[in-house]
Amino acid sequence: MHETSLVQALIRQVERLMADHDAVRVTEVSVSVGEFSGVDAELMQFAFLREIEGTALRDARLTLAAVPLEARCVACGHLFAVGGFRFECPRCESRHIEVVRGEEMVLETVVFDCADTSAPT
Repeated sequence: MHETSLVQALIRQVERLMADHDAVRVTEVSVSVGEFSGVDAELMQFAFLREIEGTALRDARLTLAAVPLEARCVACGHLFAVGGFRFECPRCESRHIEVVRGEEMVLETVVFDCADTSAPT
């Protein structure tokens, strides 16, 4: 299950952001996941819940937004949604296309609470 290693990398990225902003707790993590990325959303959620135990992300909710698969025809330049994984231009029927969206996994938003630096020590 490669979702576990993806979640571990995601947690490291969030922890770096927390350190940069003196955050003490994370409440939400939003990630966009391409339809063609090979990531299983259910397994990602499961791995996230397991991996955040005992971390500053332990109370965080993971929100996954699906990114549809889109391609551009190299022959005619038409941009289109790839339906049913049919990699053929609907305009000119060329099979010479390039995927332009839908393979990515991107950390979009992290909502966290910062340390109160105004409190007396």
